[in-house]
Amino acid sequence: MLITNVKIVTNDLETGMIEDGALEINGDEIVDIGKKEDLEKKYLQVEKEIIDGAGRVVLPGFIDAYVNFESLIFPDFGVEERTGISHEDLKKKIYDIFQNIFNDEVFFTVTEKVAWEGLRHGITCVAGSIERYLHKIEVEKTLEAVSNIWPFKFAVGESVQTPEDLQRLLKSGEKPKYIPLNSITNFDDYSMSLLRDFARSIDAFVVILLSDEKREEQEAFAKYGMSNLERLRHLNLLDDKMLIVNARHFTETDLDVMAASGTMAIYCTRQMMTHGSQFPNIDGMMGRSINVSLGTGTIPDLSILMEAQVTFLLRKMLKEGEDFDSIYQTKKMLLENSYRLGTKLFDKPMGKLIPGYAADMAIYDCDCSLGNGKRPVLRKLIFDFLRDAKVYMTIVNGKIAYDSGRTYESDLEDRLEEIRRKVISNLR
Repeated sequence: MLITNVKIVTNDLETGMIEDGALEINGDEIVDIGKKEDLEKKYLQVEKEIIDGAGRVVLPGFIDAYVNFESLIFPDFGVEERTGISHEDLKKKIYDIFQNIFNDEVFFTVTEKVAWEGLRHGITCVAGSIERYLHKIEVEKTLEAVSNIWPFKFAVGESVQTPEDLQRLLKSGEKPKYIPLNSITNFDDYSMSLLRDFARSIDAFVVILLSDEKREEQEAFAKYGMSNLERLRHLNLLDDKMLIVNARHFTETDLDVMAASGTMAIYCTRQMMTHGSQFPNIDGMMGRSINVSLGTGTIPDLSILMEAQVTFLLRKMLKEGEDFDSIYQTKKMLLENSYRLGTKLFDKPMGKLIPGYAADMAIYDCDCSLGNGKRPVLRKLIFDFLRDAKVYMTIVNGKIAYDSGRTYESDLEDRLEEIRRKVISNLR
C-alpha cells in the first residue's frame, strides 16, 4: 500500500512533520516515508493499492489504555437519576443482569461495538476489561471473529474480583495477556503470590483497578499493616508489567516506588470527573518518568483526543496559572506513553510513522493549518482537531479498517438496542 499526498505527523523528533508526504506499507509495517514525489518514483509502478490522501493529515493510531467493555452498551453513570438507584447498587444490578444474559453473541456485539467506535475515533487498539463473564464464552475465538470484520488490536481480560475467580482462572488453562484485578485487599498474600507466578509464567500484564482507593487503603492497613502499594512491593509484584488504573491518593513515597519498579499508571480523566473523583498527581508522576497513559474507562465515547484535552484543562485549572509546560506534558500522554504500553502489549513498535513501526494510523480531514514548530502543531492536535477534524480513514496492520466514505451495512445498533432493553427491563 502506498499512501500519498498527505501531511505526516510522524511523532518522531528527528523526522518531525512531513508536508506533501507519502508512506509505503508492506504487510503490517511501515517500510518507507518521505516526500510524495520521491516515494511515487520508487513505488508507483509496482503498487496494487494506492491511497491519495488529498492533502489530509496522518497521525499514528491512538491507543486507548483502558476501557470497560460493558460501558459501551450501558454506562453505569447518568442512570441514577432515571432509575432512582444509587451508583453502587446500580453497578451491582447491572453486573447481576449481565451474568444472566451474557453469552458469545453478547460478547461479540460488545467487542464489535468497541472496535467500531474506536476506529471512528482513530483508535487502532484497546486494552480493557469486562466483568466476570468470560469463563462462559470463547474469548480468543470471538476476538478473532471481530478482527476479521474490523481489523483491530485487542487486549481483553476478565475482571478477577474474588479468590474464587482467581482459582477458576488458574485452573482454566486460559493464557490471557491482560489480567484486571479488583479489590486487592480481598486477596491474601498466598493468593497474590499465586497470581504473580501465574502472570509471569504466561508473560501477562496485571492491571490493578482501584475503584474505591481510600476504603481499600484503610482495609490494607487494618489487614496487613501497610499500604496497598507497599504490599505489592513486598510481594514482588511491582514491575514494568503492572498497571494501576486511576490511583488518586498515592503519596510521594508511593510514586517513588512506582518509578523505581517501572510500574505504569493509566488515567481515565472523564470517568473520574463523572464520578466526582479527586484528580491525580500527573505532574508528580511524569516528573519521576512514570509511564502515564490515557484511557476512556466507562465513558462510551472512545476519544483519546477528548481525554487529552480534558486532562490538559483540568491540570491548567489546578495549577492556577502557574507557568509550566502543560502542552508538552499532555503531548507525552497523548503521543508517547500510551504507545509504549501498546508496544509492550502487542510486541510491535507503535506510535511513530517511521520505518519499522506498526502500520497503524488515522487519516484526518482537517480544515485547519497545523502551523510550524512543535507547539503550534500540538495545540492544533489537542484543541482544534476536536472541532475541525474528523477521521477520514483508519488503517490497522496495513489494512483499511474504517473508511468514512463507505456505507457499512450492519445490524450492530439493533443488536445493541436489544441488549439495552433487556438490561433496562430488569432494572425496574
